[in-house]
Amino acid sequence: MTCRFLVTLLLAATALSAAEKSPLANAPTAFERAQAASAVHWQPWTDAVLAQAKQQTKSVYVFVGAPLSELTRATINQTFTSEKTVAWLNENFFCVFVDADASPEVAAYAQHFITSVKQLKGSPVHLWLTPDTLQPYDGANYLPPSEEWGKAGFLKAARSALDTWKVEPARARALAEEALSMMRLPPLDAGAKTDAKAKLDAAAAAWIAAIDPKNGGFGSAPKLPEPELIRFLLKRDPAAQAAALNAARALVAGALRDPVDGGFYRRCIDDEWKEPYFQKTLVDQARIALALFEAADVAKDDKLRAAGIGALDFVLKELQEPKGRWFAAALDGTLNENPDPAKRPDFAKVGIASRVTLGLLISALKRSCVPRLQLEGAGLAAEVSLKLYGSNDYAMTHIKGFRAEATAADYLAMVGAFRAVGGDTNADHLLTRANSLYFDPSSGVYLAAQAKLPMGIAMRAPASGETPSAEVLALLAGVDEKTATLIRRNLLSQIEYDELPPGDVLLGLAH
Repeated sequence: MTCRFLVTLLLAATALSAAEKSPLANAPTAFERAQAASAVHWQPWTDAVLAQAKQQTKSVYVFVGAPLSELTRATINQTFTSEKTVAWLNENFFCVFVDADASPEVAAYAQHFITSVKQLKGSPVHLWLTPDTLQPYDGANYLPPSEEWGKAGFLKAARSALDTWKVEPARARALAEEALSMMRLPPLDAGAKTDAKAKLDAAAAAWIAAIDPKNGGFGSAPKLPEPELIRFLLKRDPAAQAAALNAARALVAGALRDPVDGGFYRRCIDDEWKEPYFQKTLVDQARIALALFEAADVAKDDKLRAAGIGALDFVLKELQEPKGRWFAAALDGTLNENPDPAKRPDFAKVGIASRVTLGLLISALKRSCVPRLQLEGAGLAAEVSLKLYGSNDYAMTHIKGFRAEATAADYLAMVGAFRAVGGDTNADHLLTRANSLYFDPSSGVYLAAQAKLPMGIAMRAPASGETPSAEVLALLAGVDEKTATLIRRNLLSQIEYDELPPGDVLLGLAH
């Protein structure tokens, strides 16, 4: 037995031992459990752990990452594998790891902090909290292992946060209080107009002008499918419809559509739709299918309809688990580096589909007008309905088998799904619950946390991370006119100075 082999065995045994001892070893998600082997002394975000954090004096470092985020993985594989960095983290911080997909209220709070206080966005998010109040006093989005292109490296940012707490704890607390003030949502202008016609006309014209005349689709690389934008333009005049059909045909004809296993990738990284980014999410299949079905109706184009049906068949074949109606959130071909660009990567299932994803899937299956697919959608809706039957509060979980309650977007997507399959009674109850738990009439926003705040969250932040957003899903589902007016006022204020507003916002405002 060689010396190298003995060393390999020793390292493997050490990692296994660390994983067995890690509090993340029995975490609910595979993404969190994978961090149990990390040398960083990660803790999960739970009430018990946060109570423990308040009993010590170290600054609390929170890493919020998403399993499909390339920059999240880069941080885990580069920054958190450095022996020097790991030893320093363990010595100076109480470290908490959060799966953004499984803890949407924490992820939204973290994202709202860096957006409001740092004018940053994106995954992952680094937060530093005061241990006594558990309020963030510093934070950042992705930080490279070392300084790159003028952006501070992880250690520089973390040392600055550590110095703030250790040298001037009063200043850290003051910064946390100031951050909370900056994070508070401004009230709606009661006198603001809710007539969106002029803004929608201008946005439609701008998006029509953004069509790529050579390659199709909107703008330059990376090329995105923009399904809600396509649906918005399809509702307008012939010029807008022509732009929408141009985009729909481009995403069907190019490499965004996988000719081998079916389904659509998240985006293409080139102008010519030839280089896909090798991730396929369930939510994108549902969103794209809905857009293609509407485009097929307008253009009387069976190829577009067939492509939408193919996306749903891909979901049922490749993302559905063999036992029960469980679905993976995505197929990911970016987990392992592929040295040969001509070789097809290996794909792995990642995550579990959330309720918002399943709601959109049910709506797309129903919209397909294909009996076998409609039957699948009815079966999914019936399973959710069975769970709700006899429940006094119509509560759902965010992800099947998890404890976290459904988000506003989860509830509202299921409202649309039940209305699509004829379950209006369930839809009405779920809409009432979503509005009572999450809607803030003073700002016209759906919030990420309920009125009773979980430990570690000092204020209710707006929901984030979903496309379509909760506000758009509410408008599409048919929320009452009073609530709809508040939502429209909020959405119009968000895009007031945006020449190319997001497609989902435009679709919601046009509904």
